[in-house]
Amino acid sequence: RVTDSTRPASLPLYGFSMKKLFVFLMFLAALALSAQTAGDAAGERPFEGHYYCSETGVHLYLNLYEPTLLVPGSDFLGPMNGYMQGGIYGTWMLTRHKVKGSTARLRFSNDIGSDSQDIDFRQVSDSVFTCQTVGGNAIRKAVGTKLVKVTGSMVFRRK
Repeated sequence: RVTDSTRPASLPLYGFSMKKLFVFLMFLAALALSAQTAGDAAGERPFEGHYYCSETGVHLYLNLYEPTLLVPGSDFLGPMNGYMQGGIYGTWMLTRHKVKGSTARLRFSNDIGSDSQDIDFRQVSDSVFTCQTVGGNAIRKAVGTKLVKVTGSMVFRRK
């Protein structure tokens, strides 16, 4: 009969060896890390990604958590938090933002600096966002030879 005090260290304790216990704990740690990473993608960081409005053809690129986006044709400005282009006249760059709950107040300026526009960008679901201009609308698109204001309310989907 073997007692606990005379049991060799290599014998398993209650059917578990230290190696199996270590592998099991590593598996749990990897599972927790992958769940955290998946949550960061859309749920915990809703204002990061590429958004598209099919009605107007506007593309919106955002990362309100850190400046990582380079604006095409304006790389010399360095990384920014966002920009908007396509379906509108020129490129509009994010110059200021403030997040409050599920809504972000965004301030865009056009690429020549002559106009700026405040926008409320609100999350409706995981992949659907609404965009509402604040204080009038300065964003325009080219129609023939004229510049025409785009709609003040748009629906964006995460791409």
